[in-house]
Amino acid sequence: MPLSVADAFGKLLRADPAAPVAWTATGTVTRACLDQQVASIGELLQGVPVGRRIALSVRDGATFLAAFLAVARRSHAAVLMDAADPRAPRLDLAARLGATAVLVDDPELSLQPCGGEALAGTDRAIKLTSGSTGEPTAIAVGDAELMADAQALEQAMGIGDDDRVFAAVPMSFSYGVGNLLIPALARGRRLVLPGLGPLGLLRAMRVGEPTVLPAVPALLRALLQGSFELPASMRLVMSAGAKLPEEVAVAFRERFGLPVHAFYGSTESGGACYDPTGQAAERGSVGLPVAGVSVTIGADGRVRIASRAVGRLLTTAGVDPEASDNPRDGCFVAPDLGEFVAGELVLRGRAGLVFDVGGHKVDPREVEELIARLPQVVDVGVVPFCDEQGRAICAAVVAGNGLDEETVRRHCARVLPPAKVPRRVVLVAELPRTSRGKLSREMLQELLAKRPESESEA
Repeated sequence: MPLSVADAFGKLLRADPAAPVAWTATGTVTRACLDQQVASIGELLQGVPVGRRIALSVRDGATFLAAFLAVARRSHAAVLMDAADPRAPRLDLAARLGATAVLVDDPELSLQPCGGEALAGTDRAIKLTSGSTGEPTAIAVGDAELMADAQALEQAMGIGDDDRVFAAVPMSFSYGVGNLLIPALARGRRLVLPGLGPLGLLRAMRVGEPTVLPAVPALLRALLQGSFELPASMRLVMSAGAKLPEEVAVAFRERFGLPVHAFYGSTESGGACYDPTGQAAERGSVGLPVAGVSVTIGADGRVRIASRAVGRLLTTAGVDPEASDNPRDGCFVAPDLGEFVAGELVLRGRAGLVFDVGGHKVDPREVEELIARLPQVVDVGVVPFCDEQGRAICAAVVAGNGLDEETVRRHCARVLPPAKVPRRVVLVAELPRTSRGKLSREMLQELLAKRPESESEA
């Protein structure tokens, strides 16, 4: 039987207490230092019966690492929440998920009772999905799933003892769990923990000497737009969380001399595909299935993922086998549509997002990716709407100076068939997004429905 996360850290601690866990702006955090912080947080948990659900609403950093480990040592399951979310909804969601208490650090570390009585069982973490509408769903994973995911990803990505992984994505997100949290606690991987704000991130890049950067497309775009250069220590850059546009992958390689390795996975399944060459993103794919992970395409065109890292769906009452059969028995049917091209997975849209315009199937992400290629475009969202002429496409665009609605339409018309060209283009100050950065298409449709077609925001 594989070690639990807590036992794996204990083994590392005994082997070398002085080994670094993370670089921070205020100094290096060693295993012994982290262990002391874990013991301090453990005192806060003294009054909670062993084996409950404890929600973590703690900002990223060494405290988050210590909090997760303190919860694990008392056989609790950590409900991983985003500390950037508004506090009241966080507490309410934790209660509905049966958490006994929430560990918060605003303004100081404390334990807030929730009143839930759900038992942890064999669960070690409860990850929350980043759905674009409604309340996130909860996916429970045990030590075995967590360890299997982290090990498979490190092997696929070639990450080893000499690497220092930059913590640019939240450790409460599934991407951060598999690439930052568990590798640091259970596999001895060193992290570089940036301070708050852009300056904190840039200083950590310069001084922390990271070698690996798990990124998202928005971060890569930001790096391209600035004058900052990657440190000489950086050897591996990957991108996940959303499809990386081919032109961004090319521009990043040309600007920084490093390819971007595509990475694909989900909260429900952990990592699924990875591109070891750094070329897949430039040809529109997300790479090859990770060793030990089965990725297939169903008759409905949806991606199916089976591995030892797949979790279980939870409801407010605990595991409910009647709530859904997805994920179930180590298999997850993703909402993504895909096909294999030369052995690599190519995503072809998202089931449920495609809508009909004049008999033509429209994937809004295809139109969004095309509009995003305009240099003035900062953000874009595409949704259907109806007028006196019938159903059509509306594009909401956040853009810099010099872009107008007609320019967007002409740009689309050069590539897309008429049915896919937006009939309505609205310039807006910002798009409605969830706390995890996903475009909320329902909210966007509601906002656009309330506005005259000729109206744009300055």
